[in-house]
Amino acid sequence: MGLFLAGAALFGVSLVLARRPGIDPAEEEIFRAANDAPDAITLPVRSVMQMGTFGTVPAISAVALLAGKQRLAAALGVGGAAAWVLAKQVKVLGGRSRPEGVLMDVRTREKIDGDLGWLSGHAAVATTIAFTAWPATPRWSHPFLVVGTVTTAFGRMFVGAHLPLDLVGGAGLGMMVSAVARRLLRD
Repeated sequence: MGLFLAGAALFGVSLVLARRPGIDPAEEEIFRAANDAPDAITLPVRSVMQMGTFGTVPAISAVALLAGKQRLAAALGVGGAAAWVLAKQVKVLGGRSRPEGVLMDVRTREKIDGDLGWLSGHAAVATTIAFTAWPATPRWSHPFLVVGTVTTAFGRMFVGAHLPLDLVGGAGLGMMVSAVARRLLRD
């Protein structure tokens, strides 16, 4: 219940803040730090950022299934798919454009679909995967889950797709979805 409530708080607060007119200077500063990072990191960042794509959901579910973890595979599949679909549906609540629509001199490093920024589907999917897998995976894998989720969020700013509050909202949605998906792991 705590995970769901924490996710709901992040989701709700980010939504309220994202709907305000203009971009807070602190949010812009965080975005610029990531967006202005050197091009030399593009390949590793974009590679890890794939943790937040829909294609990762069946792939990671298959890995769990091959490892003999049927309940984890189901939780990852259902949770990841739900996070992706819900992220697409709730974007209209935020109504905020992507960075290029609200800031000058944004570096876009990939084709970005859609005109709405809040919330990040990549952040929602990556967070769902990490929080769902956490209790069912060995401790040595936990740093990889954290790094993957954080790099996915950083990567969405790096490529010019999202502002920080978009990522907070996506993480909040992912936490709520994973709280529900983790119930599939219980006997």
